[in-house]
Amino acid sequence: MAAGPVDALRVSQLDASELDHELIQLTKSQISHIFKYHRTTLLSRFDPEIRAAIKLLLWKFALYDRGATVGQQILGIQYGRSKGGKPGVAITGREKILYALLVVVCPWLKERVSTLLSYLGLSHMDSQVHWWLHQAETVLKVSALVNILVFLRKGIYLSLVERLLGLRAQFPQRQGLRQVGYEFMTRELMWHGFSEFLFFLLPLINFQRIKNTFTRWARGHRSGGEGHLQHRTQADLLSCAVCDGCPVMPREVGCRHVFCYYCISANLAADLNFTCPQCGHPVVSEDNIQGVKSHINPGIIKKGDLTQ
Repeated sequence: MAAGPVDALRVSQLDASELDHELIQLTKSQISHIFKYHRTTLLSRFDPEIRAAIKLLLWKFALYDRGATVGQQILGIQYGRSKGGKPGVAITGREKILYALLVVVCPWLKERVSTLLSYLGLSHMDSQVHWWLHQAETVLKVSALVNILVFLRKGIYLSLVERLLGLRAQFPQRQGLRQVGYEFMTRELMWHGFSEFLFFLLPLINFQRIKNTFTRWARGHRSGGEGHLQHRTQADLLSCAVCDGCPVMPREVGCRHVFCYYCISANLAADLNFTCPQCGHPVVSEDNIQGVKSHINPGIIKKGDLTQ
C-alpha cells in the first residue's frame, strides 16, 4: 500500500465545508445569546465585523496553526499542494494569508464599501462601485457554478479560493479498508418497521372509548337520584361535566349535569355507550342531546347565569 497524502473524497470535502459553515453560525448564535436580554443594536450595526472576527479567529487557530480548517480536522483532512500532478506538499504561510484575505477580508470589504467610500469622501462614486461589484459578483457566481461542476467530475478544488491558490484537500495517509458492521443498520430497520406498524395500528384503536370505559369502571357511578333534573344546582349549570370548564353551547342528556356541545358530541361519536361521567346517566342516542332547560328552583340561580 502506497504511503503519503492522497486526495480527499468528494463527500469528505463537502462535509468539511458544511461543518465550517455551521460552526460560524453556531458561534454567532452564541454571541447573540449573550445580548439576548439587552436592548441594543450593537449586533446588527457591527454584524459584518462580528462575522469577520469569527472567521479570523477560526482561521488563526485552525488553518494557520494546523494547515486545515476545523471541519477538515474533524474529518482527518488537511490542505496541501500538488507535486508532479499529485498531492504531497504542505501549504506555505503566504498561501494561508492569501486565503484569509479572500475568505475574511474581501467579504467584509463588500459589506462595508459604502461606509469606506463615505469615510474617504468618495460618496459620489458609490453607485458606480456598487454596479461594478454587482457585475463582479455575477461573474463569481457563474464561475462558482462551473467550478462545482468540475469538482463533481474530478473531485479537486471544491471552491474558487482553493482553485485560485492551488490548495487541495487531502488525507495525510492513504485510507485503509473499513470493516462495515451491519448491527446498527439492523437496529434501524427493526425500529423503522416497528414505527410503521404503530402508525398502521394506532388509528384503529379507539382510545376515547377505552378511556371512558375505564373511567366508568373506576368511578363506579350509577344512574340514581343524585343525577335527577330536580337536583340541579347553580354549580351544575356553570361547569361542563366533561372538561370542567364553562359550558360552550350547553347541552343536557336528561340528568342534572350540563355539557359543552363539542364535549358531549365528540364523546358520543367515539363511544356509543358513553354515559355522564358524573352520575352515569346514559346518553342513549344523539337525539337525546338537547339544549339546556331551566330545571332549577326559582331563586337558586341568578338571572343571566344560564346561556341558552
